[in-house]
Amino acid sequence: MYLVTGGSGFLGSYLVEALVARGARVRALVRPASRVDHLQNLGVDLAQGDLEDAQSLLAAAQGVERVYHCAALAADWGAWEAFRAANVAGARNLLEAALAAGVGKFVHVSTTDVYGHPDSPVDETAPYRLRGWPYGDTKIEGERLVWDYHRERGLPVTVVRPVNVYGPRSTSFVMEIVDLLKSGSMIHLGGGHNPAGLTYATNVVDVILRAGDSEASVGQAYNASDGSGVTWRQYVDRLAEIVGVPSPRVVLPYRLAYFAGWAMERVYGALRVQTRPLLTRMVVEVFGTDQGFSIEKARRELGYEPQVDFDEGMRRVEAWLRETGAI
Repeated sequence: MYLVTGGSGFLGSYLVEALVARGARVRALVRPASRVDHLQNLGVDLAQGDLEDAQSLLAAAQGVERVYHCAALAADWGAWEAFRAANVAGARNLLEAALAAGVGKFVHVSTTDVYGHPDSPVDETAPYRLRGWPYGDTKIEGERLVWDYHRERGLPVTVVRPVNVYGPRSTSFVMEIVDLLKSGSMIHLGGGHNPAGLTYATNVVDVILRAGDSEASVGQAYNASDGSGVTWRQYVDRLAEIVGVPSPRVVLPYRLAYFAGWAMERVYGALRVQTRPLLTRMVVEVFGTDQGFSIEKARRELGYEPQVDFDEGMRRVEAWLRETGAI
């Protein structure tokens, strides 16, 4: 039995599908309010619970051979307390449950944001870099806990760090950009010429599965991307072509964009505005810096080779957008 947290979410649902296709018995941790029709159709075992509810995690981990921890709060804006609850306290609760249940392996899905957007194609040896916004900083804290449980308590762990994951069902890197394009509000940050680090969802799942299966992966971290070198401008222009609108013409220089994001965050924070600012520093860093992180370690140690290239990935995105009536 394999436990997947975040199984009703974007990446987690692709992982569940892949595990079921392999004939694995899968249990998905789902919150009471989660939409679970897709999971029920796949025939997976549903365990109601929450990362903040330690008892529900203990129950979900019983009889589990391997945990795939995909659940997280991922956003560019929000209350620090919510991010810490999900990405730090939640990770600790799940690690405790895995240890208590005698789980054979804990595969932790992290993010290349832990490198702090160094604007260079670093590998897994790069240090953590705190940046002062909640998502990346709490993912660093969560990863540190994972390594602590491995070194100090003997829990077999592997960490996978995806870059920017896209594909059908993606909200952040497909639907939000499509909506901006349709409204004429999409702009290029820093020119859009940096490698986007795009990662088609099933390619990430391939790395996760290979990391979970490999005995040599214990105690190791792996970046996950398509390794394509496709830039944000190429990606956004392709989406614009799919949607049938002109490509964005407005370019906001990186430094100006970063200052604007900082200023908006300060204003929204001071006024205690609950909605998301028009621009944040994290968004500027994602779109304005080199996201082409090295995947040579995954290739060398896991035998990973991206199976879905950019053209095929975008064909699938277009088919999904048309199927759902988004375009």
